[in-house]
Amino acid sequence: MSRTPYIEHIEVRLFSIPVEPPRGDAMQKFSAQELPTVWITDANGLTGMGFGYTIGSGGSTIKHFIEHELSPRLIGKDASNPVELNDFLIKSVHALTPGCIASVGFAAVDVALWDLAAKRAHLPLYKLLGGAKSKVLAYNTHVGWLNRPLDELISKCDEAVRKDGFKALKLKVGKPTAEEDIERVGKVRKKVGPGVQLMVDANQSWTLAEAGQRARTLEPYDIVWLEEPLAATNVEQYAQLKDRTIIPLAGGESIYDIQQFFQYAKQNAFGVMQPDVARIGGITNAMRVCHLAQCAGLDVSPHVSPELSVTVALAVSNSMFIEFIPQTEPILKQPINMADGYALPYDADGHGIEFDQEAMSKFEITDSSPKPASRKQNDKGQAA
Repeated sequence: MSRTPYIEHIEVRLFSIPVEPPRGDAMQKFSAQELPTVWITDANGLTGMGFGYTIGSGGSTIKHFIEHELSPRLIGKDASNPVELNDFLIKSVHALTPGCIASVGFAAVDVALWDLAAKRAHLPLYKLLGGAKSKVLAYNTHVGWLNRPLDELISKCDEAVRKDGFKALKLKVGKPTAEEDIERVGKVRKKVGPGVQLMVDANQSWTLAEAGQRARTLEPYDIVWLEEPLAATNVEQYAQLKDRTIIPLAGGESIYDIQQFFQYAKQNAFGVMQPDVARIGGITNAMRVCHLAQCAGLDVSPHVSPELSVTVALAVSNSMFIEFIPQTEPILKQPINMADGYALPYDADGHGIEFDQEAMSKFEITDSSPKPASRKQNDKGQAA
């Protein structure tokens, strides 16, 4: 490949994947996941794919943002510099940041650029990013939705451990009374035994006083972490809560700015950081958070999107888990590789994620959006 890898073509599509039955936590219930997805092709004919996600709505807004604000700025740029392009895009639309819509748009583009870079290097992306591990433990959140009836919750947790080999589970908490949460956590702990790691997630539903009280009632069940008990951006309250319970606090999925992670590290408010590749703006920023956490002596556990999260988790040495929720599986050619409770990388250059063409047509949301951005170039990468 002798030609400079200028970006020649960008295609943006949107998919909506139904969730049956609907899933619920202490704050919301959702019945679909939307995937704004980007394909970036360079002058050598290589293509990288990236995507973000939303819970049920907003995908069309993000698709429009990528098509009208980000794609035109990228055409003709050198695709071999993902970090430079990430920083360039953020600065070019700085007034729109930080926030969910911009971050998810950045993420789809950034993941595609890193996929392209790894394919150009003929390497799996996790190796290009550092290659610290060859496998990482996965915890199953899908079994633990708050709207699962108690008997179903216990049965699903038992099946995940005994049949599927999971060594770690996460349960949603935030029922109207603490007694209901205690019953659910206690009965699952009794069923799966002491050898299985349990995490709990309150999804930002408690006040500081309530979080302190409820955390203490959960301490006897050997909880690995208490996730998002408070509003995601309230660093000061997390710093106070950590002194009121022996359970480590975790969070980060709802943080869209890497500077916020720095504040949590500075105040020692998190025990575990959970950057979301889509919500923090892509691979570039997720890796920045992981390195920040390591400098602060903290573990990381990337949030959801296991097919993307495994790449980040395997690239760094301070990864603890990835989260398993089967969200994108209906559109994948191959689900994430799992063995004995561990997530493994795809055996391919790039991130290895591929969408099934038939499934894509089934789940695509179409509209009257403009055609994909592209330009004609000569061999020097200049506009023809």
